[in-house]
Amino acid sequence: MLFVQALLVALWVTWAMIDEQTLQLQTTRAIITGVVVGIIMGDLQTGLIVGATVELMFLASVFVGTAVAPDVTLSAAIATAIAVLSGGGTEVAIATAIPVALIGQTMNTLQYSVVNVAILHWVERGSKKGNLRRVRWGNYIALALNAVFYGLPTFFAVYFGAEYVVAFIDKLPTTLLNGFANGGGMLAAVGFGMLLTTIKCKKLWPYFVVGYVAAAFLGINNVGIGVIAVACVFLHNYFISNKTVQTA
Repeated sequence: MLFVQALLVALWVTWAMIDEQTLQLQTTRAIITGVVVGIIMGDLQTGLIVGATVELMFLASVFVGTAVAPDVTLSAAIATAIAVLSGGGTEVAIATAIPVALIGQTMNTLQYSVVNVAILHWVERGSKKGNLRRVRWGNYIALALNAVFYGLPTFFAVYFGAEYVVAFIDKLPTTLLNGFANGGGMLAAVGFGMLLTTIKCKKLWPYFVVGYVAAAFLGINNVGIGVIAVACVFLHNYFISNKTVQTA
């Protein structure tokens, strides 16, 4: 029974990662993955609790340019499975969520920055020769590798249990994890720079400044900044509409 459950959870994680790279139906979100894994493991309530908790933990964790965020899907799936296997204890799940997310971040970096780049170069060489078959297979191979990067680790984590996951995390070199974390922090600056280049209209820059001051100096959380953003949108439309009416 556990073998089948571990296999189904691994298949779900693999599908979620494929969805993230193709259709983007948001099945990667922890709130969805937690529920699905909870159903697979036979404990929907624990799946709801862990999924919602992990979702809140990584609510502001998003891709910014080239910066790779901690992997929410892998974290939610393994944390939920471990919580169910440990008798519904969410404490173990929450303690495991962050280290697993960092491992997922490492997998993401390896896949996107190394493996997929190599596949892309292989596809480019074929496309220059008019080899469309290589272009198709490049996409298939890249998507299929999600089973290796995410499906297999999920299967082993669920099948062998929490103690093996924690032991594996403890054996990882600290310098390796710190290196990826520092690299991700440096890439975040590049990512923000890339996003700023998309703001072509200089008239919109004051709104960016308002958001930056609210986050950096006033300590307002994401919900508060979202409310400020909505208010700015209404004010902007109001003044633009009045200006149009006066001109007419």
